[in-house]
Amino acid sequence: MNFSNKNDKHKTENKNSVGIPNKLLVTLVLVFMINLVCIGQNKNIDNNIIYKTGNPADWPAELDAVIAAPDNHNILLENDQVRVLEVTLAPGEVEKLHHHKWPSTLYIQEAGDFIDSDGEGNIIFDSRKLPEPLPMPFVMYKNPEAPHTVTNLSKTATIRLIRVEMKTATTNQNSQIIDGLYKAFEKGDIPAALGAMDENIVWNEAEGNALASGNPYIGPDAVLNGVFAKLPNDFDNFRLENIVLTEMSNNQVLATLRYKATSKHNGKKLDAQVAHLWTVSNGKITAFQQYVDTKQLDEMMKK
Repeated sequence: MNFSNKNDKHKTENKNSVGIPNKLLVTLVLVFMINLVCIGQNKNIDNNIIYKTGNPADWPAELDAVIAAPDNHNILLENDQVRVLEVTLAPGEVEKLHHHKWPSTLYIQEAGDFIDSDGEGNIIFDSRKLPEPLPMPFVMYKNPEAPHTVTNLSKTATIRLIRVEMKTATTNQNSQIIDGLYKAFEKGDIPAALGAMDENIVWNEAEGNALASGNPYIGPDAVLNGVFAKLPNDFDNFRLENIVLTEMSNNQVLATLRYKATSKHNGKKLDAQVAHLWTVSNGKITAFQQYVDTKQLDEMMKK
């Protein structure tokens, strides 16, 4: 659940910039939540509330909670480490389908009975089936939540909570997105590979590579026509092997790998060491930089 309109984030960030520093505010929120956990918290709550999860890399970016259900999710703070959301759901209200791609800590302030349903309409949680009512307020940890929708069954109580989404490198969200692109490329599913890219992706081939003459390629169509579509003209059985992904700072992922193929021009075997630096934002790939053994690539082009 989340609530916000498009202008909320801008207004709130301006307020933070002249008030409490963002890092201090995040620290205060987390310390406050930790203290709440220690005050008579029921240790079985997390075990009783079980939600369907999955691979966030497979969830559409447009179903992010703030985008898909803005009336219920208000951004209080967002930076590279966390996103803090104020969540409200009026009596009888049904949220629009949305997901939460990051793990979260939830401080539930108020809630009556409610149900949570997955993207197919199956009920994955019903508060009425708990052995006893949830104590209010309480704090709990949540793994990333696949597309779902919550229905507030109460006729009088508004659901209110604060959700702290943790954008930590340990969640490997960005790596999963890049891994999905490589797997799509391996299967020859080019539409899926292109679908992982932002509409304004900035793609750069390694300098010295024949394809670098088109740098930068802007947008998936430019990548398709300027790079992907040209590979079959020069190589047979072009493939990527020994891929190792490493999460970097600033929402970047470093991939080390090898290109394997056979030159159509002279029959030589390509076995080149490669590095790819990817940048991801809001679930989409926004930039690509290639580093490769360009001398070996040049040898492949000679007749």
